[in-house]
Amino acid sequence: MSTTIAQPLPSSRKAGDKKSAGTAPKRLVSLESFLARYTNREDPFKYEWKNGIVEKKPRTMNRDQLFIFQNLLKYFIRLKEFLGGAAIICEVDMYLASANRTRRADIAYLPVMQMQSSRNGELSVCPFVAEVISKNDQINEVEEKLSEYFDNGVQVVWVIFPKLKQVKVYRSVRDITVRFGDDICSAAPVLPDFEMSVNDIFA
Repeated sequence: MSTTIAQPLPSSRKAGDKKSAGTAPKRLVSLESFLARYTNREDPFKYEWKNGIVEKKPRTMNRDQLFIFQNLLKYFIRLKEFLGGAAIICEVDMYLASANRTRRADIAYLPVMQMQSSRNGELSVCPFVAEVISKNDQINEVEEKLSEYFDNGVQVVWVIFPKLKQVKVYRSVRDITVRFGDDICSAAPVLPDFEMSVNDIFA
């Protein structure tokens, strides 16, 4: 994939422009440069790319949330898709063409073809995503992210609320089911056999 922003940087502003005082224009970065420099960084932040701008945010996956990933993984490895080479992975970068940006999903399912392309550094849109809500997440940001996911081909999203012990299963921004306790969360139609209760997710 080759996406480079050719937009020129803003020229110097007039002395009377309030925005000129202490505000330098942000340097634009091509998607290729972003992927080379930020994809594998090991620090307390996650990085996303939007229209040439690098966005730096605190990592949302803490230790407790990683236990949720492990619980999902225990169920996933029983499926035929896992035996065939598919995977679910933490912090997966996806390129969302309609928004001309990347998003780093907390947990995402990669079918075999996407696993192969990801090894070559290619970004694609995962059909099933799980987002684990932390104290750093803002509701407007989550809603915007969900809209972008479904606009670009994601079919199922689990939005997991550890503090509430609740899961919202989205199949579109209008098709939402709220799950608690022994209620079953399903990743159908992407993974019809991937089903687990809310209690199992938080076990």
